[in-house]
Amino acid sequence: MPEKSTREKLLDAATDLFAAKGYYAASVDEIAESIGIKGPNIYKYFKGKSALLESIVDTADKEYSEKMGFEQELLTIPANGAELKAVTLKQIEYTMGNSKLRKLRKIFTHEQFRDVFFSKLATKYQLENQEKIYTGIFTAMMQSGKMKKHEPSVLALQYISPITLMIQLTDRQPDLIPFAMEKIEKHIDSFIESFVTE
Repeated sequence: MPEKSTREKLLDAATDLFAAKGYYAASVDEIAESIGIKGPNIYKYFKGKSALLESIVDTADKEYSEKMGFEQELLTIPANGAELKAVTLKQIEYTMGNSKLRKLRKIFTHEQFRDVFFSKLATKYQLENQEKIYTGIFTAMMQSGKMKKHEPSVLALQYISPITLMIQLTDRQPDLIPFAMEKIEKHIDSFIESFVTE
């Protein structure tokens, strides 16, 4: 595996420090020094701390959208409850298992009440993206007769809310991942039993 570039090292270091201390408490000098360079050298790679953050978010957003299937054309509509469960569990395992995403959620949690930018990002990742994808899935499943007719966006909220709470729990207490996954699976099974017809 090739060694990371200075730019990549800076992005990783900034992500770590923003997650540990909060965006506003971490300084450019600390970020640079954590990879063994002087603070002013950071400006060879980024215009400043906000450009570092923007690059972190853009990179994570692109990867997250690809892996989670948020682009409508990437969606494969589940043919039955087992497929819905498999798609959901795959997304959850990616979300819980990706250390960069956990760190980003930590940054948003630190800063969401201080800054509208972070507040909007927290809402996007914890609610809007998930609601959009499952509203689309449930709409298609209803149209093909694989799910009982209900308001798809309401069902999407009903489906994702307990999952989001469990992900937040594991961000705070990673040792509870097995507990959270058990609860999530029971929730998915109950939802499928109630709403999925195949």
